[in-house]
Order: sequence, then structure tokens, then C-alpha cells
Amino acid sequence: MTTEPTTELTTEATTEATVGTDDQPDTEFDTTRPGFDTSEALSTLDQLGELAWADPAELVLEVNTRTEVHLDPHFCASVRDRGVREPISVYRRDDGDGDGVSVLVVRKGQRRTLAALKAGLARVRVLIEPQPSTADIDTEPERARRTHEAERIIDQLTENQHRADISDAEQVTAHQQLLGLGMSAAQIARTTRTPAKRVRQTTAVARNPHAVEVGARYDLDLVQMSVIAEFSDDDDAVAQLTETALQRPHHLAHTAQRLRDTRAERALCAELEDQLREDGVTVLSRDDAGHDTAMTLARLRPSGDDPSGTELTEDAHRDCPGHAATVTVRFDFDQGRTAHTLWVCTDPATHGHVERYDRPSSQKPAAPVGETDEQRQTREDREREAARETRRTVIANNKAWESAQVVRRDWLRELFARKAAPKGAAIFVAAEFAQGDHDLRRAMETGNALASTLLGLGDAGGYGYYSGRPNPIAEAARSGSAARATMLALALVLAAYEAGTTRDSWRNPTPATRRYFAQLRDWGYALADVEQLVLTDDTTDVLQDPGDDVDAEEQDAPEGEEHTEAAALG
Repeated sequence: MTTEPTTELTTEATTEATVGTDDQPDTEFDTTRPGFDTSEALSTLDQLGELAWADPAELVLEVNTRTEVHLDPHFCASVRDRGVREPISVYRRDDGDGDGVSVLVVRKGQRRTLAALKAGLARVRVLIEPQPSTADIDTEPERARRTHEAERIIDQLTENQHRADISDAEQVTAHQQLLGLGMSAAQIARTTRTPAKRVRQTTAVARNPHAVEVGARYDLDLVQMSVIAEFSDDDDAVAQLTETALQRPHHLAHTAQRLRDTRAERALCAELEDQLREDGVTVLSRDDAGHDTAMTLARLRPSGDDPSGTELTEDAHRDCPGHAATVTVRFDFDQGRTAHTLWVCTDPATHGHVERYDRPSSQKPAAPVGETDEQRQTREDREREAARETRRTVIANNKAWESAQVVRRDWLRELFARKAAPKGAAIFVAAEFAQGDHDLRRAMETGNALASTLLGLGDAGGYGYYSGRPNPIAEAARSGSAARATMLALALVLAAYEAGTTRDSWRNPTPATRRYFAQLRDWGYALADVEQLVLTDDTTDVLQDPGDDVDAEEQDAPEGEEHTEAAALG
């Protein structure tokens, strides 16, 4: 038998709980206004309901539109620490025993009730809604029942349907204020019952006023604000990231990684450039006037009198008025970025140098009939500028590819850490194993080291086909579930195709590379602009095969040097 809950509210508390609602003006209970009617105020309070304490174990759950109740552990912990702050809406109903005793039925607040039970609370605040008029119940009970049910459903829908969560920017601002009041990140996480990882992110952003300001102005999410906080000392970078977050949010990771790589390259270059200047060397930077006319010494011979192929060394060129150096960065995914010096002549034609190799006459395009010397010069200048622009495009796309590779492999790590493979994974794996492309066969014969790395299983070096040693992926498959085995098989295929990509893949993709990128896109990976070129059939011929536009230095350059900015000089 359930007893009536006792009301423990003063008139002051009840008034405070009811003023300021949307349908009740703040002046409703202004006792100082002329003509204030106490009986009218008490009648209004009766219509609003009765605020009381109740044992959550004695509350009866009504049928609810929410069929699945998810009790987040942080929510339950917050209820245990601070109680149910928002009163649970209930109404009285006869218990059916005919003894005149009623029970409290929960109309709104199912999750709060269950969380209070799980947290072991002895009492919770409830708002006992006023009893409906008995006239309809006595005269038309079926109609009254339908009306009651309709109101229940509408109330439960609107309570949740029109509820707006606090935004990430608002949460960051709140955490910023708590930090200002002397609370630590750990205290914020504990008292607000927010996951510690998220609080570390929010407080890191909260300590950066620029990121908080931008995030609040444009209502950015936590990830976006975290990236902006990383570049808050660079106004141009912040502007670029903000625009990307608003216009192309799925490309934010690519934009941020490109900015990181550019910043790292500048730091490397600046260090080596300072060292060269200390040694008395003229350093040619991107913005210098001689940049467009400069050529690397590897592409030059001392003069036209020297035989084709004669090398122009740095020692022999030191006394030339055009002697200078430019700094470039080479990239390797395993070794990272390293800065290198390229020696150049700022104006080889003025100083008597010519191209190192003579081109065979068969490679020289025939001049149009009747072309004047002035027309020829204009045409050759135009062709040289077109060649420079082509090289600039190649250089820019190669660098963009390197940045995209970092983002792509991070995405693969997250994919492989999931409990279940994406939809269609088994079909994709079976089809690719049946296809048996070169990249997949090579990976299987060499141990597929990249798959092991991306899976977090360590370095699989030395686990080749003929080594006789067990591959860590094979051991993981034998000890794991069927779902995990499917993911491991998928990792073997995707990592094989990933390992087969190069800086040239954006302009010369293989059929396997095309299938690989198309599948990543279908599974939710946001392709960078340069990666989208893999799936584009109309890439220009000059980018597909530079041919004569690639000079001798680019053909003989060490791995990575051919794509640098310095390779575009001349």
C-alpha cells in the first residue's frame, strides 16, 4: 500500500518555483501592486500544481513514448551527486484497492526516475499536477480516457522533441568560467560528471581566448575549436580554418594537416637558411625578385662552349655574381621531413650559363612558318611560363598528397579500431582477394607491415612469406572473434593498397587505387581535393605525363627532390 507523499514546501518556495514561466508573467504575484487579490493568487497556484518530495521507488511509471531508456553512467553519477534538479511531473491516481489511497504516476521524467532509483536516492522532487475536472470522467469516461492519453503523448513528445542540447561553444565557455573560479579540469570533470577526455579538450580550448571567441561567434563544435586553438597565433590560418569549418567541415582535418606541414617546413627551412646566411651565402627565398629566373646548378653547364652534360659544381660557381642557394624540404612517411640546400644561379643567361644537356633536334618543336623573331620569343616565353605553372601544380599537389596521407592513415587507424567492420566489408575483401592485384600480392609476400602498424600490433618487419615466422595479424585472427577476423581481413586489403600509393597516384592511379579510394569515400572518408583527382578521368595530359617538361635534374634527382619548389626554378 502506497502512502501519500508529504508536501514540504513553504509558500515562498512554491512561488519561486512557479514565477517566470512562459505562460505566467513575473508580476503575477507582486503583492505590492494595487488591487492584489490573495485568493486569486492561491487559485492560480492550485492550477500550477503541488511541489513535493517523493520516494522514487514508490513512483509508478506510465506508458512512455520513449521505448528504449539509455541511462548514461555520467548522467546517473550526476543524479547521485546532485539529485534530480528538475522536478518529475506526476499525477495522482487511485491505486484500485477501493480504500481511497492514491499513487503518483510519472507523466514526464522517466529517465530521471530510473536514474534516481539506480543512484539509490531516498527522495526526489515531484510536481503533482492538478486533478482534471471530474465532469467528463463521470459523464463520458471513454472520451476522457482518450483525451488523457492524447495529452500524455503530446507532452512526452514535445518535452524531448523540442529540447536543445547545450552547444560545444557554450560548454567551453562554461568550463572557461569554472577555470576562472579556480576549479581544475579534474574537478570540473568530477563535479559535472563529464568524461575526463572531453573536459581535457574543452579546458584546453577554454584556455585559448581566441579559439573561444571564434567558436562562440560561429557556434563551432569542440573539434573545430580545438584545431583553431592550435593555430590561434596565426590569424591567416585561423581565418582559413574558420572558413573551412563553415563551408567544408569534412575537409577541416585536411586543411589543418596542410597548415601543420607548411609550418613545419617553414621552421626547417628557416633554421637552414639562417645557417647559410651566417656562412655568407645569398639565400633565395620564394618572394625574392630573382626567384623566377633562377635555375639550379644541376640543370646548367658553365657555358655554351662546354660539351653537353658538363657539370657546373658549387665550388666552380662560387665566384659567379648569381651564386645563391635555396632551401627545400624532402618528405618521407617513415623518416619525416628534412631540409636540404639546392645551389642555384639567379640569372644564368646573363652570366653565360646554358642548359646542361642539349636537346636532340627531333625533340625541338618546329617553328611556325613565317614566324618572326619577336613572335618566336613571345611563344617561347609563353611555353616556359606554362611549363613553370605545370611544375608549380605538380609541386603543390605532391605536398597536398603528403598531408592527405597523414589524415588518411589516421582515419584507417580509427576504422580498424572499431568493433565491427563497415557494411559490405566481407564482399569487398573477397572481391579484392579474387582480383589479386599487384599491390595486394606484394603485401602478402612481404608481411604487410603497414597493416600491422595501422592495427597497433607493432612492426611486422621480417614476417615475410618465406620467413617462417608467424605474422602478428594471423595470431590476432586466431585468438579473436569472427567479427574481429573480418576487420583484420579488411585491414590486410586496405593497408596493401595504401602502401601501394605514391605521390604520383593523384595523376597516374592504377585501377586498384581507384577502387580503394572509391571504397574509402563510400565508407565515410572525406577525400581531399588532391585525392579526388584519383577518381577524376579528365586530369590533363600534361599532368599525367610531364614528358619534355621534366628536365634532367628532375629525372636524376633523389627521391623526394623532384617535387620540391626548387625543382620548379627555371
